Amino acid sequence: MKNVLIFNLLLVISTLYAQNDIKADNLLNKVSQKIDQSKSYKIDFTYTLENKLEGINQDSKGSVIIKEDSYVLNFMGISQICDSKYIYTIVDENEEVIISTVDDEDEQTIKPSQLLNFYRTGYLLLWDRLEINNKDKIQFIKLIPIDSNSEISHLLLGIDISDYNISKLVEIGKNKTKTILKVNSITYNPLINEKTFLFDKSKYENYYIENL
Repeated sequence: MKNVLIFNLLLVISTLYAQNDIKADNLLNKVSQKIDQSKSYKIDFTYTLENKLEGINQDSKGSVIIKEDSYVLNFMGISQICDSKYIYTIVDENEEVIISTVDDEDEQTIKPSQLLNFYRTGYLLLWDRLEINNKDKIQFIKLIPIDSNSEISHLLLGIDISDYNISKLVEIGKNKTKTILKVNSITYNPLINEKTFLFDKSKYENYYIENL
């Protein structure tokens, strides 16, 4: 009987720890409501790669326009156009275009089209620190991958509690590499040309085009 009681107690404790923090859930629900009310987004961001052991600290700026599963990404001199089925990676420096399917993408990578809603599945959510910068109050939610084989140790998702916008995403790898995606600005429902997400081959007549 004593062993049964101990087992039941451990089961209850493990269940409690496996549940999302209610405060974290409530905050992300407010973020989700704002996202779900919008059909498209334009985000200007700064991406930082940091590994103190290797002495790496690099900043790069970029922008992305997202509408459903389609997007246009400009980052580190490379452009990507995704029409929801195919991804066209354009490297102007090499005069090269690489065409791949969306299914070829690494499942553990947060895709641009999922940038504002990736957190909805696959993570345990925990309330974390509050960061105050001047007038900005950023509440962080800690996301721990449910998949134990993930190369990610955890994520920290910063939410501006004044307007419920995503402000920062910090990814901590199991190899101690840290990547930071800081949202400099976000525009909801921007005007988007209907051809924005279409790849126009005629613009790249002199480019080498590779189909993966």
